[in-house]
Amino acid sequence: MHQSNKVMLEKLFFKMLPVQILIVAMGAVNTIVDGAIAGRFVDPVAVGVVGLFFPVVNLLNAISAVMLGGTAVLCGRFMGSGDMEKTNGIFSLTITFTTILGAVLTGLSFLFPTIITGILGASPDLSPLLASYIRGYAIGIVPMLLAQQVSSFLQLERQTTRGYIGVATMIVSNIALDIALVAVFKMGIWGLALATSICNWIYLFILISYYFTGRSQLSYKLQNALWDKLIEQLKIGSPGAMLVLCLAFRGIVLNRIVLSYGGEDGLSAMSAYNMSSGIFIAYCLGNGAVIRMLCSVFIGEEDKDSIKHLMKIVLTKGLALSVAIGVIIFLLSPVLAGIFFPDTTSNVYSLTKSLFMIFSICIPLILVCQINTNYLQAAGHNLFINILSVFDGFISMVAASLILAPIMGIMGIWIANPVGIILTILTVPVYLLLYWKRFPRNIDECLFMKPDFGVSDNDRLDIEIKAMDEVTNTAASVQEFCENHGVPHKPAFYSALCIEEMAGNVVLHGFTKDKASHTVNIRVVYRSDSVLLRIKDDCIPFNPKERADLISGDDPFKNIGIRMITKLADDVTYQNMLGLNVLTIVINHSTKKVG
Repeated sequence: MHQSNKVMLEKLFFKMLPVQILIVAMGAVNTIVDGAIAGRFVDPVAVGVVGLFFPVVNLLNAISAVMLGGTAVLCGRFMGSGDMEKTNGIFSLTITFTTILGAVLTGLSFLFPTIITGILGASPDLSPLLASYIRGYAIGIVPMLLAQQVSSFLQLERQTTRGYIGVATMIVSNIALDIALVAVFKMGIWGLALATSICNWIYLFILISYYFTGRSQLSYKLQNALWDKLIEQLKIGSPGAMLVLCLAFRGIVLNRIVLSYGGEDGLSAMSAYNMSSGIFIAYCLGNGAVIRMLCSVFIGEEDKDSIKHLMKIVLTKGLALSVAIGVIIFLLSPVLAGIFFPDTTSNVYSLTKSLFMIFSICIPLILVCQINTNYLQAAGHNLFINILSVFDGFISMVAASLILAPIMGIMGIWIANPVGIILTILTVPVYLLLYWKRFPRNIDECLFMKPDFGVSDNDRLDIEIKAMDEVTNTAASVQEFCENHGVPHKPAFYSALCIEEMAGNVVLHGFTKDKASHTVNIRVVYRSDSVLLRIKDDCIPFNPKERADLISGDDPFKNIGIRMITKLADDVTYQNMLGLNVLTIVINHSTKKVG
């Protein structure tokens, strides 16, 4: 893998990562604000009420994760193989199905809030407060679910700035509305939930408005929704949903265990932890989301070199950052506890501080879990991921809590957190042994890559171009590569001509549009019946297929080179994928057209 490819991949990874982190952290920030406002302007008991609702939030996230996981993997594979028609079909399917599902859940929340409070284990005193919170929260379920899907698609559309604006606006508006509705207008816990719902609608509007500008690569059409892919999408996405669903049930069970060994102070401490921990694990979840998205694309391209380099990035620089985050959490534990419980002499403050201190060592462990889970999901190991999700989301920590709590009391439940994560990490080496029925022999096998995955080194040619004077030599190398593989002279010449024209066009026009340093990455793949040419660059978006259709009356020779290539090639596809221009050209070995 060329150094420029590595640099481009690293830039892409760290460009996508902040948006994914903010998307996850946004909900956590809003929850922290809700908890702080509830504890100071409603009643300290209200913090526990919001904590009791947390399993429902996890359940909604599980439902969203089904679509989000399946969408990311299928869109990645279709984009990796150059099929934008199916990518648009998945986009339309996701938006339609998520809207219908959100409307159903909103109706159920409005009609049966008392039943939900009973399932969550609310006492008779807390049940009316929780029911009021549920109804207020229900107003924002549809935009909450839709925004999570749309934010993922905007990453594919290179709309990073819009994502930042949406996140910042939602956080600011949530703080302002919480203060206005709760502290000023005294609307209590209903106002707290209503503020969150209004913010969900604001956030969705900011994101989805891009698709009404006419500039989007993806377009929504109800008739284009690929309903025949729904089951496959749900199947692919089910592992991530299984984890969140298990976390929801785990929350219900742990709340009861905590009440038994720590009382109401223990429950409030756990609620404070649940409200704020999301902002710290957002880094880990953001890494996981980027891994899933990029690996899905690379698997569609059968690009194992990029997969391996991506793993190297996240297991070195990514892991180092997670350790730094853990240290910061440890040092800030007293401050974090004080946000919710200002009385530093209280038992609940002491319990909350110790929980945050123990949680700090979990951050690098959670990152490793996210790397494993999202990579294996992208690679299609659905059965194991479902098993892993149940173990990680429910069994490991609940079992550890049931064993340690009778011995150590409430501290045993706190310590069960890192113990459960370590046990989860150890399941992957066990699965490796079962998968290969022996110890893995190399890095490829550690990544579950079979020998037939990807193109062999002998059947591919990778070249990077940094200047115009390198284009002609690259074209000659492509023709030599093709002829050495037995490709007849004409298709070998056409392949070289395509590279010379298209790569030269990128260098001549794309490199000069800004002051940034650019590189064109060329990949030539020999197939038994064709030659595949893939040209990838990080310049401004440019679709040569559209230019091929533009024939100027004043200048009939305008774009003639691009038009010639589209006539010579058997297939030409373009996509702006994750901020990169990707042009794929296929030249058949025989029966070539003459341009």
